[in-house]
Amino acid sequence: MDDNNDKISRLSKLRSRPLIFRVISLGKIFIGLTTLTAVGLGIGLAQIVPLQNFDWGGLVSGRNPQEVFAEGLGHKLTQPYQVLIMGIDGADGFNSRSDTMLLVRFDNSDRRTNILSIPRDTRVRIPNYGYAKINAANVYGGAKLAISTVQQKLNGVKIDRYIRVDSSGLDEVIDAIGGVDIDVPKSMKYEDKTQKLTIDLQPGLQTLNGKQAEGFIRFRHDELGDIGRIKRQQMLLQALKAKMANPLTLIRLPELISVIQKHTDTNLSNDEIMAIALFSISLKSEQIHTESLGGIPSEPYQFDALYWLVDENDINQAISGKFVSN
Repeated sequence: MDDNNDKISRLSKLRSRPLIFRVISLGKIFIGLTTLTAVGLGIGLAQIVPLQNFDWGGLVSGRNPQEVFAEGLGHKLTQPYQVLIMGIDGADGFNSRSDTMLLVRFDNSDRRTNILSIPRDTRVRIPNYGYAKINAANVYGGAKLAISTVQQKLNGVKIDRYIRVDSSGLDEVIDAIGGVDIDVPKSMKYEDKTQKLTIDLQPGLQTLNGKQAEGFIRFRHDELGDIGRIKRQQMLLQALKAKMANPLTLIRLPELISVIQKHTDTNLSNDEIMAIALFSISLKSEQIHTESLGGIPSEPYQFDALYWLVDENDINQAISGKFVSN
C-alpha cells in the first residue's frame, strides 16, 4: 500500500512539472504519418504494375482497400511483424534524438495492431555508453543501437524491422495529398514568433493545408489544454485516414511518394512495406490497441537529469500477451 501511495504522490508531482517532462503520447498522430509512409511507398510500387490489374470499380464502390490492392499486386501480410518506429526531429538528420519511440506489432492472424509508446525520458543503460535517456540511443549509434537498447530494456523483446521518420514532414505530407477536411470546432488564434508559429483558424468544416493542420493540433490555448489537443490529434488522424481511402488521392501519389521518401528511413523491403500498408489501411479503430510504458518520474536531484523510471512490473504489463520476445 505504501508503494502505491508513493507512486501516486510522485505522479502528482509530475503534473506540476514543465510539459517537456510529462509523458503525453503523440503516438496516434505519429502512427498516422508512419502509416501514410507505408501506404505511399507501398502503393507507389503500383507504377510498375499494369493499371488494368486493379479493380478501380471496387475502390469507388467501397470495397475493402486491402482486398483491392492485394488482388492487384499480390501482397499480403503473411506473418507478424514487430517494428520499432522512431520520430526524429533534429538538425542531424536521422541520427538525431528520437522524440517519439513506438514499438508496433502488426499481426494478421488476429487482425490486430498493438502499439506501445516508450517515453523518451525513460532511463536505460545504453550499451558501451552507460545510463542515459532512451532517446539518446539513436544519436550514439543510429537505429541499430536504438534497437538493441529497447530490446535490453524490454526483456529481449523481438524487433524485426525499424522505421525512422522525420516528423517535421507531417505538413508536407498533408499538402501532398491535397489537404485534409476537418470541422474546426472553434476560433483558434495564437502567435509565437520565437517558434515561427501562427495559428488563425475559423470554425466550420474546411480543407486545411499542412501548416493549418499543424496549427490545429498544436493549439493548446483554451480551457481544455492538453485534453483538447489530444482530441484534435484524433480528429486529424481520422481525417488523414479518410483522405488516404479516397481513390482520387492516387492521382497525387508521385508527389506524396517524393515527400515520404525524403522524410523516411527504414530497413523494410518493398514487399514488406506493401504488405504492412495493405494491412494497416484495412484496420478498424477497435483493432488498434495503444498504451504507454508505465513508470514513475524520478525525484529532483536523484540523478543527473529527470528520468522516467520503469520497473519489472511495468515492463511485464506492457509486453505480456501483446509482444513476443526472442
